[in-house]
Amino acid sequence: MTARLLTVLVVSLVVFAGCVGVDPAADDGNDAGDGGAAPADRDGLSVEATDQLLRDAGSFTATWSYSTTEADETATITNAYRVDLRANRSLETFSMSGPDATTDFETFVADGSAYTRYETDGEAFYQVRPQDDTAFQSAVDRGTLSYESVDDARLVGTETFDGVTVDRYEYSELSTWRQFGAGAFGSGGNVTVTDFTVVILVDGDGLARQTAWTLTGETDDGETVAVEWRYEVTGVGSTDVPDPDWLDEARAQQTAA
Repeated sequence: MTARLLTVLVVSLVVFAGCVGVDPAADDGNDAGDGGAAPADRDGLSVEATDQLLRDAGSFTATWSYSTTEADETATITNAYRVDLRANRSLETFSMSGPDATTDFETFVADGSAYTRYETDGEAFYQVRPQDDTAFQSAVDRGTLSYESVDDARLVGTETFDGVTVDRYEYSELSTWRQFGAGAFGSGGNVTVTDFTVVILVDGDGLARQTAWTLTGETDDGETVAVEWRYEVTGVGSTDVPDPDWLDEARAQQTAA
């Protein structure tokens, strides 16, 4: 991945966190992921406590992704968690890809052990260590968003997501972003923001099944730049976590060591 695109990833995450209360990597202790205070009527955005709803469901898959496009080059980070609280098993997958590099790893947790597979240049390496399953909190923290900061999101209709009927809310406020210019993208020149939209899909239980924001702009020389952050919850109550196909190889490496 080029240093330019990596800068875009880091800087825009920081800027967005300061503007609308997003912290995708950690829980700030303010229960932002629990939805905060929001209108109770259907026309107003109302999101229930994510962690409790997912605990009650017993299993789920959470996928977080972040991508930037600049000069026709795209860099993407994807982090997915399959969590089965009933069986106390999880599988986390992480990938980071760009024009120059790709990084991947998977961590499977079961029976008090964590098995991690790293792949570099087509060659796999394994690590096995004792560990309790912490994937649930990590998955929830990835989707932390302060919904009260966009509680005036507009209900635009209903649709189907992952087989469930959801209400679609949208929020867009360009003026908030125009003051940041190049800082929002990490670009070398000024950027005019042309589109900024937050979309939230909420099911009948008040669980935000998808939260996504997109930010698009244009530099002084006409170059289009774009950023997208997305968090999705699928397989609620129906996710299982089978052994990964590389588990025997990881155990064999541990035995040989």
